[in-house]
Amino acid sequence: MKFGQFEIIRWHQNMTPQQSIEAVMAKIELGDTLGIDEIWIGEHHFTRHGLVSGIFSMLGNVAQRTKNARIGTAIVVLPWRSPIQVAEEAATIDILSGGRLTLGVGAGYQALEFNGMNVDIAEARARFREYVDVIYGCWKDEPLTFKGEFIDVEDLNVLPKPVQKPIPMHIAVSTSPESVDFAASKAMPIMVGGPTAVMGQVPRVLEMWHERMEHYGHPHEHIDLGAAQDVYVAPTMEEAEKDIAGLEDVINAEFHRIGNPKNASGAVPDGYKHWTHRDKDRVVGGEKAREIGILPLVGTPEVVSERIEVLRGLGINSIRCNFGKAGLDQGKMRRCMHMFSEEVMPNFAKV
Repeated sequence: MKFGQFEIIRWHQNMTPQQSIEAVMAKIELGDTLGIDEIWIGEHHFTRHGLVSGIFSMLGNVAQRTKNARIGTAIVVLPWRSPIQVAEEAATIDILSGGRLTLGVGAGYQALEFNGMNVDIAEARARFREYVDVIYGCWKDEPLTFKGEFIDVEDLNVLPKPVQKPIPMHIAVSTSPESVDFAASKAMPIMVGGPTAVMGQVPRVLEMWHERMEHYGHPHEHIDLGAAQDVYVAPTMEEAEKDIAGLEDVINAEFHRIGNPKNASGAVPDGYKHWTHRDKDRVVGGEKAREIGILPLVGTPEVVSERIEVLRGLGINSIRCNFGKAGLDQGKMRRCMHMFSEEVMPNFAKV
């Protein structure tokens, strides 16, 4: 069982952006010293939902502050930027971290962010698929020649080259079979979970990926797929639930308004039709999650361990923990992380 740490730096109304960023960087350093396997950073723009707008500059700082954990992006939204520059930035971080980088990528989903970046969300899926191939091409030893719908270069010497040959690249997927099939066709691990996930459907998504990997003839049984989960550990259930209650209400209210691909008239663009009934899917998925025993990883070390064991039984062997909540007292945040590493993680050390 692997345990990672997942950070997008949500901005609580009682803190400044600077305070929020500094608090999370301290969490990251602590996670590395406590034995967390992986540190994941996800980018967002223009709202309280996330302050990681400069994902590679922040990841360079993470590389400098950590020594043991692998580090990764969860995710870089490819359609917003040149895939050639993404390949260069990733290679640089891989060098600075001593070959510890995993590049998590995705197509993005928030219309507000696409509008702010002046990128047509209707092109997101096509750009994403082409850009994945471009990035892999950039990391090869020979110069890059690529002629596609969006990228057209010839004999381009993309530098530097990464330490890893190549950098592992993972794809964030929704519940759509098309996105899972694309990842499997490229032999790329998938990333699930997070604020847009329908957790009750996650086991089926993981199963679908394994089925498609088998279809394409790619080895897959040895790969542990990760799921992002909120985690909070406290001495009692009452304290665990009370400590984090309502802390992210303001952030979530904003996110529920804008955290989707719908345009101003409420229409869903091509490539995002699986979002049409996402709110209903979340309700049904939540009920399904409870039916199969998926419960919030909030409570005492014993309760959280029991709930992780349920996830492990469903084929989830890597959990990317979003510890605490934005605005939580930092002493309680540190206590949570210590309790998790000292009283939960050892229960899975040999699993």
